[in-house]
Amino acid sequence: MIERRAEDRTHLNITGLILVDEHRTMPCTIADRSATGVRVISASAEDLPDTFILTIDDTGEALVCRAAWRRVDQIGCIADALILEWLEASNSLRTPAWA
Repeated sequence: MIERRAEDRTHLNITGLILVDEHRTMPCTIADRSATGVRVISASAEDLPDTFILTIDDTGEALVCRAAWRRVDQIGCIADALILEWLEASNSLRTPAWA
């Protein structure tokens, strides 16, 4: 197989959540990640919109993702932006008020 990626990728196997719209989310697995993108495994990858928000459970990151390619159960995405406001809010939720 010919490697076409410009960036090295890190193999992961961590859970995440895809925010499809303001009312729907879908669980997923982040299979690998590079400096510019991610490969996500989801049972309904074909039904995802071209742009969505991906949250990564282990790091609390939220990425704005744009579809680059699709398969039945996978989607390769370009990570356009890291949502810092999401990180700040999720970190403050994890810190007890008495700390």
